[in-house]
Amino acid sequence: MKAHALVLLAFAAAAQAAPVAPSALPPEAEVRRVLANLPALRQGMLNTQLAGAERDKLAAGPYEWTLRAGASRRTAPGAERYLEQEVALERPLRWFGKASQDQALGEQGLAVAHALHADAWHEAGRALLRDWFDALRELSGVARLEEQLAVTQRLQAIAARRVQAGDGARLDLLQADTEQRRVLALLQQARQRSEQTLTLLAVSYPGLPRPQADSLPLPQAGGQSVSSWTERIEHIGHDSHELQLAQAEADLYAMRAGRLASDAMPDPTLILRAARERDGQERVFGVSLSFPLPGAGRAADRSAAAIKASMAREQVAQTQLRVALAARRAASDSVHSHAIWTTLQEIQQQTIRQAELMQRAYQAGECTLAEALAGRRQATGAALAAQTAQIEALAAQARLQLDAHVIWSID
Repeated sequence: MKAHALVLLAFAAAAQAAPVAPSALPPEAEVRRVLANLPALRQGMLNTQLAGAERDKLAAGPYEWTLRAGASRRTAPGAERYLEQEVALERPLRWFGKASQDQALGEQGLAVAHALHADAWHEAGRALLRDWFDALRELSGVARLEEQLAVTQRLQAIAARRVQAGDGARLDLLQADTEQRRVLALLQQARQRSEQTLTLLAVSYPGLPRPQADSLPLPQAGGQSVSSWTERIEHIGHDSHELQLAQAEADLYAMRAGRLASDAMPDPTLILRAARERDGQERVFGVSLSFPLPGAGRAADRSAAAIKASMAREQVAQTQLRVALAARRAASDSVHSHAIWTTLQEIQQQTIRQAELMQRAYQAGECTLAEALAGRRQATGAALAAQTAQIEALAAQARLQLDAHVIWSID
C-alpha cells in the first residue's frame, strides 16, 4: 500500500507539472457538481443509506421477544374450581458468535455500497469525458470546414474574375461552384452532428459549460514508452474502483457463506414461564430451551452460499485481468496518440504549404483549378486528421489521469 501511495504521489506530481490545459476540460468544481447531481449517483447515495439501515437491522438481529398469556379454570374432584393464569416470554438467541458475524456482515454490506457508489462515480466521469471530447471533435470539424468553405469561396471569386476577363474557362467557374456546394453540404452535416453532441451534453449534464474547440492546448509529450510505465499501470489497476467493488462483493459472499455454515448449529429458543395455579395457592417459575432439528434445507443453503463465494472469487480474478488490460491500454493510448498527432501535424503543415502554392499558381495561371481544389481538399483532410489526433491525444491523457484518480476523483 505504501508503494502504491508513492506511485500515486509521483503520478500526481507529473500531472501537475504537465497538466491538461483548462481549455481542454471543464473546470473540476463544475464537473463535481454535475456528477453529484446525476440521478444515478443520487441513487447511489440512497443505496448507501439503505445499506446503513440494513447494517442496523443485522446488528439488531431477526429475533424478537414473544409474550404469551393465558387463563384457565381447573375443576378438581369434589367440584372445587380454581382459576389459574400463566405468562411466558420466549425469544430465539443468536449464539456461538452469530451476533458478531451479523454485525460484520452489515459493515461489509455498507462497504460494498460505498464501493458501488465510487465505481458509479468513476464510470460517470468516464462517460462525461467521452461525451465532452466527442463534442470537441465535432466542433473542431465544423471549424475546419468553415475555413475550407471560405477558401473555396475565394477560389470561386478568382475563377469568376478570370472568366469575366476572358482568361478562364467557364468550366473552372462551374467546378469552383460545385466544390463550394460540396463543402457547404459537409459543413451543414458537421453542424448537425455538433448540435447533437452539444444537446447531449446540455441534457445529460445540466450546467456544464459549453466546450470550446478554438483554443485547444497542445498534448504534453510523455517522453516514455509503455514498458516504462509499469509501476503506474500497476497502481491504476490496484486502485481501480471496479476491482475494489468486486473484492468487496467477494468478501461479502464469503462472510455470508461463513454465516450460513454457523447455522449448522441452530439457534435455541429461550422460554421464561410464570404461572399461578389453584387460585394462587401454587406458584410456578420455569426456564426452558427448545432447539430446532436441522434438516437438509440448511445443508443446501450452505452449499449454495459456498458456490456463490467461489463464483465471486472467480469474478475478482476476471476483473483483475480486465482492469490490468484497460490500464495498459490507457497508457498505450496516451503514449502512441501523442506520436500519431506529431506525425499528422507535420503532414498538415506540408499539405497546407502545398495548397497555398497551388492556389497562388492557379491565380497566376500556372495550374488548373481542379489541381488547386484537389490540393485544398488534401489540406483540409490533413487538418481534420491532425486536429482529431490532437483531441484524441488530449482525451487519452485525460483518461489516464482520470483512471489514476488525479482528476475528478470521488476520494
